[in-house]
Amino acid sequence: MNTKARKKTARKAPVQSRSRATVDAILDGCVRILDQEGLVGATTSRIAEVSGVSVGSLYQYFENRDSILNALQDREFARTSEMLQGLLLTRKFESERELAYTVISSLLDLYRASPGLHRVLALEGLRVAPTDRVQAFDHKIVEILRAFLEMTSFQILRKNRHAAAFVIYHSVRATMLAAILEEPAGITDEVLVEELTDLVVTHLIGAPPSQGSAK
Repeated sequence: MNTKARKKTARKAPVQSRSRATVDAILDGCVRILDQEGLVGATTSRIAEVSGVSVGSLYQYFENRDSILNALQDREFARTSEMLQGLLLTRKFESERELAYTVISSLLDLYRASPGLHRVLALEGLRVAPTDRVQAFDHKIVEILRAFLEMTSFQILRKNRHAAAFVIYHSVRATMLAAILEEPAGITDEVLVEELTDLVVTHLIGAPPSQGSAK
């Protein structure tokens, strides 16, 4: 890892529960600031204030704001992976459309839980985190989807399951991030989820879009 990348990682890994609680408080405080004040308000002193920790305590764990954003990105990666694996490995779905709708709406829920954070990560993610780690996350999600497409009993028409997984993941993710960044008029979250569900289902099974929600 180069010097630039090292400066964006946490200084001290939390081991004890109290240390982990402090790190979580710092991360959660940063998220609140990003949602309410934007990136301009997220100075390390402001993050410490909102988190309820001293600036000195913050610097024990994080060298600068970028290292906090880097840790937040890792946390969102973990939450996304856990959500996707939980749905695909443990839930039973009656139809392809119900499955696609549930996964897409759950992903959007993660983004909407902290929209300010995800706006920043969409613009700054590749700057604050090593490119290979971001790519590794993308590869992991594509592999989870590919494995599911290989084992599912649903009739998937795409022969190249890896290519299908790659296309649907990046299509859904890019569209969601664009919606979060641009907030286009007339496109509500419900409309966005329905459109993306139609896109995924049509691509995978060739079925014509259904009218109404899959809920």
